[in-house]
Amino acid sequence: MSKSVYSVILTDELVDELDKAAYKNGVSRSFMLDKILADYLTVETPVVRMENIFSKMERLIGEWSGLRFINQPSSTMASVQSALVYRYNPTVKYSVELFPTGDDLGVIRMSLRTQSPVLISLMEGFYNFFCSLERKYLGERKYLYEDLRFSRIMKIPEGLSAEDVGEAIAVFVRSTNYLLNTYFSHLDDLEQVKVLLEKKYAEEISKTITI
Repeated sequence: MSKSVYSVILTDELVDELDKAAYKNGVSRSFMLDKILADYLTVETPVVRMENIFSKMERLIGEWSGLRFINQPSSTMASVQSALVYRYNPTVKYSVELFPTGDDLGVIRMSLRTQSPVLISLMEGFYNFFCSLERKYLGERKYLYEDLRFSRIMKIPEGLSAEDVGEAIAVFVRSTNYLLNTYFSHLDDLEQVKVLLEKKYAEEISKTITI
């Protein structure tokens, strides 16, 4: 959806309220006005679509135990947190960033605050295992591992509503979190658990929308 520059005449008091709303939401005046008009006219702009995606995610995540949805100041970002089944139960963060335009849906970043070389090595082992599963059952995806943060680009599923996309992302996060915690629950027998997780992954992937 393209954008253009327009000249409009607005009441000063309305502009003051518009600026307050924009400041509260951490966006520009133009962005806020575009959102208000889209809501009033029920037009699904990229911004409205992203909001609908996150709203669906939030509803689903709220129904699942062990996961907590967190809104971000930016309309393009949200995150989900979970406790890792490991000593001290460190927090795993799944940051979801949606791209308003382009050929990709967005990116999911997994991160864990730790200085433990052992835990870092274990997480890297899981990332490698996870990538191998995806390449085997989904084909090639785009990944990046930098500054202890694992990033995975999401593809755009064609012909789906914002709600369906939101569900697909939420399910992806839940499934990945299940894989991660099951992996860490069986560190003493990783080869065996990898076989079981691959079987579970293959079953799940056949029933879900891939992103």
